[in-house]
Amino acid sequence: MEISTLWWCILAGCLQLATCKHDEPTEIGPSNLEPLFLTPMIETCDYDTAQNKSRVQYFRQYGINSSAYSGYITVNETTKNNMFFLLIEAEENATTAPLMLWTQGGPGLSALFGLFLQNGPVQIKYPANVSRRQPTIQQNMSVLYLDAPVGAGFSFSNTSSYPAQMEDVIIDIVEFMKQFLQLFSKYKQREFYVAGDSYAARYSVMLAEKMLKEKSLLDLDLQGVIGGVGFLAPVLQLADSSDFLYQVSMLNLQGYTFLKDHFKNMSIILPQNSTIALGMLLSTIFTSETQKTLFQNLTQYDDHASPLYTKRPLDMYACVGYVNDTNFKVAIHAGANASVQFANPYLLYRFASDWLVDVKDSLEYVLNNTRVLLYSGQLDVLFPARNMQLYLEMFNWTESDAYRTADRRAWQPYSKYYGSAGYTKTAGNFTFAVLLGMSHYAGYDKPEEVY
Repeated sequence: MEISTLWWCILAGCLQLATCKHDEPTEIGPSNLEPLFLTPMIETCDYDTAQNKSRVQYFRQYGINSSAYSGYITVNETTKNNMFFLLIEAEENATTAPLMLWTQGGPGLSALFGLFLQNGPVQIKYPANVSRRQPTIQQNMSVLYLDAPVGAGFSFSNTSSYPAQMEDVIIDIVEFMKQFLQLFSKYKQREFYVAGDSYAARYSVMLAEKMLKEKSLLDLDLQGVIGGVGFLAPVLQLADSSDFLYQVSMLNLQGYTFLKDHFKNMSIILPQNSTIALGMLLSTIFTSETQKTLFQNLTQYDDHASPLYTKRPLDMYACVGYVNDTNFKVAIHAGANASVQFANPYLLYRFASDWLVDVKDSLEYVLNNTRVLLYSGQLDVLFPARNMQLYLEMFNWTESDAYRTADRRAWQPYSKYYGSAGYTKTAGNFTFAVLLGMSHYAGYDKPEEVY
């Protein structure tokens, strides 16, 4: 998912959420209106009760017969930080299928957006049409959707003790996973993949690095890392889209020159005053509902993800409205009074300095020790694929020379696919893919190909 329009919350101070009506068979009664906190049952080893209470029947109405579970796990008793999850088990060979942890970007987007808009067994189309998605990643893999960090999606803190740095996020995720494995012990020693979209690619890399360095940290068999349209490089290095915008005619020559110079000025200011540089960035390349940014004024676009649409797709608004529907919230044990906003502005403020951090060293370590798949969208306006390609060329790992000289190959997602869906470049355990016709919303644009 995108990062640009998340700053809408900061710049405008509000977000208009879509609303929708739909039929949902769950009956609301006094016993299931409250959020389901599983940690007290985990602490007393009452795992059967916890599993039974967390079971979700919601997806069966769409022909999804996989077992599903959801609820809250408390990751910090002192600050009352609670993380929300939704586990959807594999449709086939669920007792042996790999487990994938999926987190969404932002920071602050709910992982449920990934479920409904990208890779889950059901999908939402505007205004509120829910249907089964085929194919789906859950056919051969159990997916654990986690709202991370605390403050994203349904995850919340009773004391507003949101994490302030990446280390805090990873500590919370590790604590969550430890309790999750107590509750669902059948996943111990299971093959495990860490996946993250956009900003959440950072969570994936950092968690994998910690697991690789601390072998006994989690009782899981780490098999690889997936980063989609990843926010991995420092923001000014990755987000300079002036060349791309000019090439796709979103800028004229005057606008191109102006934006290019603006990025140069931000790069000059950054070493002296990062606060001013970040402030310039917010008013330059992101989007706002009230006071238009330089990007909006130059391009006349109100969404910074793709040259193919000038505004955020209506399906995304429909998804926000849908997950905030009381019937749905009760069905997944989030609590009738819980709410999901598109982004938590306070959380975004706290992580602003992390945008300048380069995770290159951590990613190099991960590349040397496990499989990694990274992909970019050919039409990504926010983080142009070429910027990511240049970033990866700078890496120094055991297969870096082989990667630089590796052939680029046309990629087909399956044997009878008509034409090609992208390009791949592989060296050792690492593959980088550029997905054709896809934007910063790659998984939303073409979910079948990304699957």
